[in-house]
Parts: sequence; C-alpha cells; structure tokens
Amino acid sequence: MNQHEQEVIVEASALQSVCSQLYQKVGVAESDAETVAEMQVLMDLRGVHSHATRAVPRYVRGIINGDINPTPELQVLEDNAASVLLNGDRGLGHLVGVRAMNMAIEKAKSASIGVAIARNSNHFGAASSHAMRAVAHDMIGFATTNGLGVNVAVFGARSTSIGNNALSFAIPAGEEPPIVLDMACGAAAAGRIGTARLYQEKIPLGWGLDADGNETDDPSKVAAILPAAGPKGSALAIVMDVLCGPLSGGLMGINKHYQPGDAPLEKRVSSHFFFAINIASFTAVSDFKTEIDRQIQMTRQATPRSGFTRVTLPGEIEWELTQERRENGIPLHREPVRELEQLADELDVDIPWDRQ
Repeated sequence: MNQHEQEVIVEASALQSVCSQLYQKVGVAESDAETVAEMQVLMDLRGVHSHATRAVPRYVRGIINGDINPTPELQVLEDNAASVLLNGDRGLGHLVGVRAMNMAIEKAKSASIGVAIARNSNHFGAASSHAMRAVAHDMIGFATTNGLGVNVAVFGARSTSIGNNALSFAIPAGEEPPIVLDMACGAAAAGRIGTARLYQEKIPLGWGLDADGNETDDPSKVAAILPAAGPKGSALAIVMDVLCGPLSGGLMGINKHYQPGDAPLEKRVSSHFFFAINIASFTAVSDFKTEIDRQIQMTRQATPRSGFTRVTLPGEIEWELTQERRENGIPLHREPVRELEQLADELDVDIPWDRQ
C-alpha cells in the first residue's frame, strides 16, 4: 500500500472543531480548547504530524486519567522586570506555553527582552507553535522544553541519557515568510520515527540504535535516538535541559528519569523556557525586516547541488504546505484518524467528515 492509499484528506476547520469539542468534553474551557486545537491543527497544516492532532487522544485520556489538569491556574513564583517563573499546575503544555510566551512578549515590550520559564507542565507540542507567537509582535521568539522522557544517547553512548529537547527560533521578515527553525537535538524527533513506523517505512541509518547498541533502519527497533551532528546535538540537548530544568528549580532530564529522589512531582515533569526579543529596542523594525527579506531572497538564488531541486530557508516548506493544505485539506494517516473517531464516539462528538 503506497502512502496516499494510507491517508484520508480532512479539512482543517472540521479537524479543529472536532479536537476542540473533545477537549471541552473533558472539562477544558471553550476558549482554551480552541487555542490548543488551533495550535495542533496548524502543525498538521505545516506537515509536523507527530506534534499535531495525532496527540489529541493521548492528551484527552491524560485528562481523563488525572495526569493532566484541564483547568490549570498558573502560579507566578518569581516576577521581575524582564523575567517570570511559573508553576503550570499540571496543565496542558500548550496552554502553559501560550500563557508563558505571552508573558515573555509583554515583558519584552518594556524591557527589550522577556524570559518566561514554566515548570510543572506537560508536553507542549511543537516548539515552533510557541516561538512563532512573538513574530506578530515584531519580536524574535524562542522556545525549548524538557520532560521526564529520556530517549537520546549522548555522543559516544549506546544507552539513553538525555531527552530529545526540541528548540525553535522564529524570526519575522517583511514580504517574505518568517524564518522558523524547529529542531530536535536528536537526529530525528521520536514522533518522526513513529511516523516511519506508522507508514511501515525504513529510517536512515544514523537516526537510532537498537537494543544491542547497533544502528538500525527499522523504526520499530529503535531503543535510543542518536544525537544530531554527533557531539553538537547532544551538547545542544544538554544546554536546553539546563534552561528548562535547573534554571526552573527543577531537575535535568536524566535525573528526572533515573534518580528523581524525593523531588516533588512539579520538578520532575515537563518544564519549558521561552524568550522574546523586541527588535525595536535595538534597531528600526523596517530596516530589520528589509535585511531579513534580502537574506532570504539571496539564499534562494544559490545553485542547488546534485540531488536538490531548490534551496529553501528554515520553515519555508512548512509555510508553503500550510497555504496548500488550507485550500485542499490535510492528508492524515488513517490509523490516527480512526483513533480520533473512536474517541469522538466515546465522548459523543460528531464527526463532520466521511469515515473510511
């Protein structure tokens, strides 16, 4: 069965409506449910399916099981002119992240830069969905996260010893789409390996190790993800871990996983780090955007090397996918769609598309 035969096309607004209703059924306020659903559908539009609506059943069941708080009340633990530390009250990571990033943006309006750190949260989806919030305010946004999971082998190791701590920068442009870097510190995100497993595809050697410490191209046998670019990826993962863990008053990922000790739960679950840089505090926004546009346009003129048809900037392909999929619908693998439909049946939510 080829890829297209494994997929169903779903219209973005219909998908968002279903996801929002599912969250509302388990106690998430309507405005919050709409926020999370919109963020997840945006990642499907951008082609980042591993961090999109595929995760809705996991989050919803996490709320049902009591692992996620549907109505978190964020507590401000420290509040300074340019920074804030928050307790996320075990809320949906998307909501905790949105509120934290909004605070960073507000801080940056008066202090040039705003930093927000949140602990006691949950998986916050794609890092870019938070970093990009700064772009509309003519700011550079950054987001990173760590959690309880440890799935990457530090360079030279064969066993897992750090999380695949994603990071994202979002940089506004003028006439061009924003530059958006969203990367895992491992050779691939765990969700991307899961996607290959879903489609029964092999992965490139260099992405992961099997249980015996050997490189594997079978996504179902990956026991440890290799770091991106060798020592550079694992070093980046460690730095992201510091920003989210100890700086929030919590733990490094490896200690959350292997030696949590007597640390309270709020220090052992997901933590996030965000910052926003107010461009106007340093230079004229118009001049900044003009220079970013020139850089983008000049980069596109580079001659592609063998095996490539074009040269693109970070986030450019995702931007183009979003425009095309808003018009023509989102191709989703049938299995996650069936899981979404099953959950909708359980919670009495109508499905507006034809079932396969």
